[in-house]
Amino acid sequence: MPNTPPAPAPKLPARLGDLPRFLTRPEFERLADAEEGRLSVELTTAFELDDAEARSIVEQIQSASGRTVEATRAVDPSLIGGIVIQAGTKRVDASIRGRLERLSRELATRA
Repeated sequence: MPNTPPAPAPKLPARLGDLPRFLTRPEFERLADAEEGRLSVELTTAFELDDAEARSIVEQIQSASGRTVEATRAVDPSLIGGIVIQAGTKRVDASIRGRLERLSRELATRA
């Protein structure tokens, strides 16, 4: 059997626009963030967080995840109180509205 040289490695795209169409920009950014140890999160609260409160929450997330956190903030008065943290497909709902909805579902299943 003849000894053939290995096939050359595929050429990487020179620009983001050259990436295959099946890899969307958000998917690419999520992969890049994971590779570089970054975590993008959205902090949604019923009232505007001040900078110290936001920084404290971000530091807690960084400590728990071991990653650098880049946070955006949003306000949704319908939460009543508490916070919703969204990181990619993961969602932590510690809002008053979320607690009331869970309690309502639990009571409905017991009836």
